[in-house]
Amino acid sequence: MSILDTVGCRMPSFFQYLSDTKLIHSDHVLSTKDGFCMISKSISSILISKGVETFPDREGRILECRNYFDDWFLFAVPGKTEYVYGLLKMREQEHDLERGIQADGDTPGVTISFIAFDTGVFISCLENPSAENRKKMGIEINRVVAYPKQNHHPAMKEYFIRPQAEAPYLVAEACVYHIASFSTAGMLNVPKAYKEIYLKRTASPKYARIPDFLERNNKEANRIVCDHEKIYINNVKQLSRYEKLAILATHTGNVSCHSFAAEIRYHAMFLTKLMKIRLPLAGSPYASAVRADMSIGDKEFQGPTPYYDLSSSSVHEQMKYHADL
Repeated sequence: MSILDTVGCRMPSFFQYLSDTKLIHSDHVLSTKDGFCMISKSISSILISKGVETFPDREGRILECRNYFDDWFLFAVPGKTEYVYGLLKMREQEHDLERGIQADGDTPGVTISFIAFDTGVFISCLENPSAENRKKMGIEINRVVAYPKQNHHPAMKEYFIRPQAEAPYLVAEACVYHIASFSTAGMLNVPKAYKEIYLKRTASPKYARIPDFLERNNKEANRIVCDHEKIYINNVKQLSRYEKLAILATHTGNVSCHSFAAEIRYHAMFLTKLMKIRLPLAGSPYASAVRADMSIGDKEFQGPTPYYDLSSSSVHEQMKYHADL
């Protein structure tokens, strides 16, 4: 993995608006050579910069933006005539639940929603943060990131279904640096879900997959990068390849950036009308695919996960187009 261009594409008009209104700086915009752009400043930070700190939910309860939108980030993919906007999640291990804070969840990972985000609703809230506009903004964000029975945007599928897509690699890079920023004195605690997997490692090869990888990663690094309790980081501003892989594996379940990219593409491949048919016990594959969720947990016990097999055709397809990463 390597850091890709900071401003390599034409600035999407909505991102330009945010820049013109001083809500983001140019160094917040990350991009790839194939037209994908994202903002490294979270939705909540953008809102708070404008003085919008709370929003009413559908039941009228007043919620804190920083507890619900701190993990969500704007991105854009090229459409037929203009950019299509979406939201992606990059979450570190949080502790809101144990602290009694009402929030959106604590489990770390990355989620890419293939549902288009209506930026007009967001702009209306920024320019006139009335209670009604803040409520509409909260509903629109949750429609994209959480509400059931949503449909993907064709431009999202068209972009992410390509093994050539560069965005997954940029997102993986952004994710590990984002998570590393929460380290203290060069140490980052592994997520709770990983600790649970480590304790079960002798029960099944699937539980041993990540712990075994981390041991191999330590050997290749010639030092203890992860001791299954903490990840040890030498320079948070310049992560080594081994530090990046330890963070990615323990927080997303993917032991390579190619595996991470293959998982995103795997979700995009299920965005068809046929996949909307509900299956007995399993539900609709489409409903699971419309948001690609890369997280640490028991996912590989719940269905096919070819992207975890580094010798699979899906991972090799990624490697073919991104051999230098």
